[in-house]
Amino acid sequence: MPDQTIAQRNPAHLDRVVGALRQVHEKSGYPMVWPDDPTAWLTPAGTLDAWVALSDGEVVGHVMLVEGDKVEYAAELVEATGVPVTGLAGVSRLFVTPAARRRGVAAALLERLEDTSTRRGRRLVLDVVDDGGPAVRLYERLGWTRVTAGEATWTTPAGTRPKTAAYLSPR
Repeated sequence: MPDQTIAQRNPAHLDRVVGALRQVHEKSGYPMVWPDDPTAWLTPAGTLDAWVALSDGEVVGHVMLVEGDKVEYAAELVEATGVPVTGLAGVSRLFVTPAARRRGVAAALLERLEDTSTRRGRRLVLDVVDDGGPAVRLYERLGWTRVTAGEATWTTPAGTRPKTAAYLSPR
């Protein structure tokens, strides 16, 4: 098994992160629309921190911690947690390359986010396309709690609004 580490993302990682994202997009369709500027898509306003999963030096996964107001259903999550939106932090841009899936990479990235958000005194939340796919199954297997679901505020390339759901971390 290759050596795996979770490292804080730095500017030197970004080209390799974009390459990993391209693999994910081509195999799995995430993101649904390839961004005009993938580096900007990976460094949006409201980002608190970001990490990469490295396997023998290759970027095989990525995740960002963002301000709580960047997550869909922020109002519902505030109500469910009893903390202000400034007390929330969201999971964003989580992906794992096809070759590295089923090796615990996503779980390791999420654990890093949970540890970091706890140290910062924030409750970790996320939103996800509610299609019953691998992401939803991962969150539920790891003990995340579904808070609400509904129609997305954004549209797919076909012009539809998919069903999305919001979750609270187990700690």
